[in-house]
Amino acid sequence: MPKVLLDNVTKVFLTDTGPLQVLNNMTLPIAEGEFLCVLGASGCGKSTLLNLIAGLEMPDHGSVLVNGAPVRGPGPDRVVMFQEAALFPWLNAVQNVAFGLKMAGVAQKERQERAMELLRLVKLESFATSWIHELSGGMRQRVALAAALALNPEILLMDEPFAALDAQTRDQLHVEIESIWEETGKTIVFVTHNVREAVRLGTRVLLMSPRTGCVSREYPIDLPRHRHLEDVDLVRIASVLRDDLRAEVEGSGVGDA
Repeated sequence: MPKVLLDNVTKVFLTDTGPLQVLNNMTLPIAEGEFLCVLGASGCGKSTLLNLIAGLEMPDHGSVLVNGAPVRGPGPDRVVMFQEAALFPWLNAVQNVAFGLKMAGVAQKERQERAMELLRLVKLESFATSWIHELSGGMRQRVALAAALALNPEILLMDEPFAALDAQTRDQLHVEIESIWEETGKTIVFVTHNVREAVRLGTRVLLMSPRTGCVSREYPIDLPRHRHLEDVDLVRIASVLRDDLRAEVEGSGVGDA
């Protein structure tokens, strides 16, 4: 049984110009422990795919299953991490990480210990009492990642979480998310515009098409870990994906990737 299954899913949004079909009879199995990266032009349904798995949106037709059970709404087994760190500015770093545990009724001592453990995991234990405005963009994303992991979700849904970061910080976070994935075995669905990032991280990369509303191509990535963005084989595979992505963009008329 797949960890996640989109079964003939169709999603339509109503706009000022009429109905907009984003996903069309899409069937997608996602294996347990997979690091799935999703590429595609703007408007091809990448974020909608994440929102359906998260339970933030419901399909118009078809079903979304997690562990064989239909998704009826959000749940603690699935957590979304966005491009902008969703943190509370009136709480410090460790309090932000512990917030979800507090809402879940975890005792103060246990949630403090768990939050500090997670900050150590993302190498921010020395900034535990820092306020959010005192942290760099990369550090904020590390805190957001620790907060996402606090309730130990089975599935981590990441919507371009590193897009706004500089190249060096992004590279560091690639290493950390890969390490966390290897240590925990979590299922990760990672949306990105960055082709090399997708090949760097993914066990499989999907290319979504705005023309068809479903996956146009998929690419198993069997390069050895740990990968580097400059690796010759990685660059070669990324070049193929980039050409395919460009063809999708030009064919769809959306204008950017």
